[in-house]
Amino acid sequence: MAPPLMNSTSLVRSAAILAAASALLATASAQSLSITHGSVVATNGDVAPGLGGEVFGGSGTFDSGVLADNGTVLFRGRLVGGTASATNDRAYFYGTSRSNLQLALRAGSPEPTGTIPGATLNTATLPGLSSGFRLSSDGRMLFGVTMSGGGLVSANDTALVLGTPGNFQFLVREGDQAPGTVGATITTSFGSMSSQQSGINALGQSWFLATLAGGDVSGTTNNSAMYLGTPGNLSLVVRKGASGPNGEVISGLYSGFIGQINASGQFYFDVTYQTGTGSPAASATNDRAIWIHTPGQGSVELAREGDVCTDYPNCVYLNGTGSSAPFSFASSNFLNSGKALSATNLSGAGVTSTDNDTALVLFSATTDKVFVREGDAAPGLAGLTLGVFNNSNCLINNSETICFTSVLVGNVTTADDSAMFTGTPGNYRMVMREGDTAPGTTWQFGSPLGQSTLMNGAGQILFVNSMTGTGAPTSTTWLYDPATGLKLFSAAGESLEVQPGVFKPVSSQGGIQFNNCDGRPLSFTDSGKIATRINFADATSAIVIVDYPPTALPQSYCTAGTTTNGCVASITANANPKIDHSNAVTISVSGAEGQKAGLIYYGLSRHQASWCSSGGTSFLCVKSPTQRTAVQDTAGTTNGCDGAMTLDWSAYQLAGSGLIGAPFSAGNKVDLQAWFRDPTACRTTNLSNAVELTYQP
Repeated sequence: MAPPLMNSTSLVRSAAILAAASALLATASAQSLSITHGSVVATNGDVAPGLGGEVFGGSGTFDSGVLADNGTVLFRGRLVGGTASATNDRAYFYGTSRSNLQLALRAGSPEPTGTIPGATLNTATLPGLSSGFRLSSDGRMLFGVTMSGGGLVSANDTALVLGTPGNFQFLVREGDQAPGTVGATITTSFGSMSSQQSGINALGQSWFLATLAGGDVSGTTNNSAMYLGTPGNLSLVVRKGASGPNGEVISGLYSGFIGQINASGQFYFDVTYQTGTGSPAASATNDRAIWIHTPGQGSVELAREGDVCTDYPNCVYLNGTGSSAPFSFASSNFLNSGKALSATNLSGAGVTSTDNDTALVLFSATTDKVFVREGDAAPGLAGLTLGVFNNSNCLINNSETICFTSVLVGNVTTADDSAMFTGTPGNYRMVMREGDTAPGTTWQFGSPLGQSTLMNGAGQILFVNSMTGTGAPTSTTWLYDPATGLKLFSAAGESLEVQPGVFKPVSSQGGIQFNNCDGRPLSFTDSGKIATRINFADATSAIVIVDYPPTALPQSYCTAGTTTNGCVASITANANPKIDHSNAVTISVSGAEGQKAGLIYYGLSRHQASWCSSGGTSFLCVKSPTQRTAVQDTAGTTNGCDGAMTLDWSAYQLAGSGLIGAPFSAGNKVDLQAWFRDPTACRTTNLSNAVELTYQP
């Protein structure tokens, strides 16, 4: 799916765009982020850089781009005019904007490693650059090529190429000797590299799936393998026909399409064991497993069908019908910590196929943890429970925040029986629900189940949705930010300025969902940059980078005291404040002693010291000097833990004078804590934990 400041060739943020927009979007109160935060990098009719006058054009002009962490986008474009022909009309380009876009490699040119004199990147009739390509977080490219000339034959004319322009190397070439075998060769045709069956991290380590022939290959029993490494230093990770931990024979690799590496070079993948092999013998109910490989340490079984679920000892990981897919993974589920999230089937005592037989489980080499299970209460939806999860929408980032979509069970209809959620165990919140009106529009959300969904390391979520309602566009994409909520990302029918003064109606947008090997999608950086291909009604398209930096969330810290009645008060904030106090920032205190006097106070830095030297459990979490806000009544019930307080922080700041720290600048921090009466406690009072706010521009 999409960094730079806008310039004269960038999108114009003006009323003219609204005037050019289709009446289809008249119900929207604001333009999409593609319009307001987007920058066109290339579109049909642009002169392609680094060539002799060729322009971008023709059928399927652009393949969706992929992103490095610094916002560099890599994409393949089709060329027309100049010297373009059927064998050289494709090329890779990279850059952060239209003004610095560069040619990386063109079809028809000499093969880029310089090791096969006379070989060129094409066949007799087609260009030789694959539509599957990857970009690591630090900007290393990985792609497939098909070559001709230079003495090449069909058995050795494809390869995977890795590196940067001017420094490309063959990672592997068709016909190479297969490492870890006796005389076998690699017979995979790499000319159509799959982004799903390969990967590259910032260490330059790559993995790929390969077929083998010759040498010690015996029919189909050992004719495929997975490899990991760098150019000239590939290692065999696992081969079909190898043995499992109990002597099982591996009869299948990548059967569940599970294969990812992380930033430290760990690799996880799935295998199938041949039934009847091993001791005890593998059966249809325990023949699937996930392995993890750590360079220098080898491979271990991460999880296996039939294993007991740690959190539910009466359950095992197994589809009740003996299905071949007990574990299901989405595109970005393997973390730099070596943990992996799976949508997993359960079987055992108390498990029924319609109520509680699926769960989202985080696996590591030492344990497993159920994050959420079918039948749990639906977060924020009283009286409803979670139904079946859609595995393609179950995502996790390196902070172990997850995103998932689920059917809703209870008093629902077919128009409102699904929703999307995000968060961590015990702290999930709803992103959207089918049937709800989308913010800023009169349209209603359709089902999120199975729709393309991406999440980055900041917890931002990008998802496609089909809307309903009067004037609803045929397709939309939405961006969720944990601090600012839902924003319209793009919508069919809106008009985008592709060149100065040239507006085109959007028909759809899309991008690459596969992981980039450090816990985020290939097209969505942790800094909020998104690479997207936007398609227009006239069958042209554009590569666009949308930049929507994540808004920082307030940070909780320190330890709350336990009161006389066992209450543990918690203070939270819904958002960080802006320096002009224009956004709503609410400070909330819950779990305090009921029917007591209390207040919220603040200071300018963190602190942690015992509140009472004679046995109290509270800590003073805010460093002096501090300032008190008005005294409040915690309400609730006497001796109960339902006391609460609130403070409108923006209103308090606007109404006050002589407040410490004011006026605030972007980046300034404020720390808040709650104090309330607890007559029989030490010092007759108790304190909550603390929350830190960071002022935003």
